[in-house]
Amino acid sequence: MNMTDEEKKDRKKGKKKASAPRRTERRFMPVASASPWVVQTLGAIGALALGAGLYAYFYATGEGHVFAEGTERELRQIPAYLIAAAAVILGIVIWLGTSSEAPLRVGDPGIAQDRGETRRMPWWAVETITWSTPHLVVTGKDEGLSPFTLKIARTSHPDAIGWIVDEARRRIPKRVAIDDETLAKLPGAPPHAGTKLDLEPLQVVGRKCAHSGKTISYEPDARVCPRCERVYFKRSVPDECKCGAEIGNLRPAGVPAPDPDDDEHDEDDEHDEGDDVLDTERDSEKAETI
Repeated sequence: MNMTDEEKKDRKKGKKKASAPRRTERRFMPVASASPWVVQTLGAIGALALGAGLYAYFYATGEGHVFAEGTERELRQIPAYLIAAAAVILGIVIWLGTSSEAPLRVGDPGIAQDRGETRRMPWWAVETITWSTPHLVVTGKDEGLSPFTLKIARTSHPDAIGWIVDEARRRIPKRVAIDDETLAKLPGAPPHAGTKLDLEPLQVVGRKCAHSGKTISYEPDARVCPRCERVYFKRSVPDECKCGAEIGNLRPAGVPAPDPDDDEHDEDDEHDEGDDVLDTERDSEKAETI
């Protein structure tokens, strides 16, 4: 059976998508800062008090029971007191057993905070990772290149801290400013911690080459660093990414490595160029008005 040209193209696209590396991340929910034993003990006391109060109120008020009509007034008020006390205790349990910290995401795209909407710091935008007891401090920029600092409490996100440090040491080791003694005391990265999420492929069209500043207008022209997800134009891929990864093999065969002295592009240039475009448009509008 002969296939049409369109069917062949669709089949090739399907093979490319299947062979593309899968991007994943893990979502970590915050844990309560209070001791689990305290929360569990208070929860058990509250549940017992609520059960006893409801039983006394609905079943032990009949004739011949302890809280039946005709008994002392103080005794008949005990069920209500038990229910009220149970409500207070359970309220305390809920307060102690929950956290106001936002969920975190750690994976191929970087580090993200889920507070209403997801705000992400890509690995290539991380400037420093330090430890300031009891917080892990990650300083850098978000995807819009706005300054972004994450202070992650050890008590609320122990697993997330372990994963961030582990991923950062593998992807951007030069940005981790934590001594070996402190690293040994930090939480580890449990292999099954958090919820694993599959992500869509990285959108590269419209991004700027991290080396030349050239805008990527055609997806096959882009090359992505597998460690920090910096985007390069295929003919401007250096031998070594800024994160330290060897990526010379991503260049087309026969294309020489670009001159390192030509690497004048910075991620901040994207904002500067955008501002220049806006200024030019405004000047043009003023000239037309005049």
